[in-house]
Amino acid sequence: MKNKINIFSDKKIKLFLKELFSDYELFFIDLGDIQDYIENNSLNIIVINDNKSTKPIDFKKLKGNFLILSNIKNQNMKINNQFIKTPTSINQIKTITENFLENIKIEFHDITIINEKMTNINNNLFCYLTKLESEILSYLIYEREGTKNYIQENILNIKGTIKTNSLDSHLTRIRKKMNQINTGIKIQSKSEKLLITI
Repeated sequence: MKNKINIFSDKKIKLFLKELFSDYELFFIDLGDIQDYIENNSLNIIVINDNKSTKPIDFKKLKGNFLILSNIKNQNMKINNQFIKTPTSINQIKTITENFLENIKIEFHDITIINEKMTNINNNLFCYLTKLESEILSYLIYEREGTKNYIQENILNIKGTIKTNSLDSHLTRIRKKMNQINTGIKIQSKSEKLLITI
């Protein structure tokens, strides 16, 4: 599955970023709209080229799911976030970005997921997810409502035309693990749709 990333940047470097992050599904958003995304659970990259670009951003309010690439020195940018000082090599940016994405903290209601470890923040109970379980659950958290077909084709890599119980088996195991840690979150199936609710 291609991870989705919100990119807040100057439009002039859009093509460069598309090539740099070609393995990801990118959504380009104007830096001026960043305040609307502060509370999201998405993966976010902010690219800053000058001091003017930092004006609409309150770095103290950003959660730890923002990676900042910048060629200017501003200590406020580092609060709660990964920071890459540019210029630096393309390989270095890719490596840091991949590590950042692997270790991103996903939060939803009473759970956090980090590195395939799901923890209930209210009682500190935790369990480990498989890579596929983590991807399925992360997809549902980001989307809130997803389709079985999307998960089958893009996460499980099974053609939609093939009849299989693989997804149902994964969902059963995820639900059992959610019960183990006493989370209030539920995954509901409605025909071809999947919803994550509290």
